[in-house]
Amino acid sequence: MSAPEDEQLAAVAKAVERNSRRVSALDALVRQLAGDLAEVAAALTPAGEAPTAVRSWMLAQDPEQAVTDLADLIAWTRRVYLRYPDAVLSACWLWHPDVIEELWWLRRAHAEAFDPQAGTWPRVGDWHERQRPGVAKRVRAAIGTCELSLHRTGTANARPAAPAPLADHAELIAIAWTKDALAPRPEPTDEQLHEADIHTRQQHRRT
Repeated sequence: MSAPEDEQLAAVAKAVERNSRRVSALDALVRQLAGDLAEVAAALTPAGEAPTAVRSWMLAQDPEQAVTDLADLIAWTRRVYLRYPDAVLSACWLWHPDVIEELWWLRRAHAEAFDPQAGTWPRVGDWHERQRPGVAKRVRAAIGTCELSLHRTGTANARPAAPAPLADHAELIAIAWTKDALAPRPEPTDEQLHEADIHTRQQHRRT
């Protein structure tokens, strides 16, 4: 091998060695950044708590997440919610999605109020004075006289959620609203008035 070829090969070897050192340094930097981010996340997370995204029980779609959320909620109701004398849960509370929704947001509001980093005493006061009593009152109203047998097939509580009344006419309202928000809404037709009357009679029978 000629001298020029030896020099060229040596130069390539040195370049490869430099690049290898740079890659190693970058790899070490990435690991350090990952560690720093983990420390920051841990510092922002309440002790014993996992960060929880804002989720609605009504819109739950992931079965595993729903199971986890309910397990967390049940543990919290025993530890916190049911310690208050005005807080009651009937045996069928899990069959009431509206009750689960109420308790779920109250549970998360409690976690935020007592967060070691972001929690404040005004938040704690608001939870005690307004949020918890309000939820307890609505939960009692929803399930105070209910029992599990009333959720069997054919009973009122076993029916699916009712559709929004006159939903088939929503397109007409949407078009009218976007065309001129200050104009009167379209005059109800005889068909719509008939549907509204049926809906009102059904509501009266249920109550």
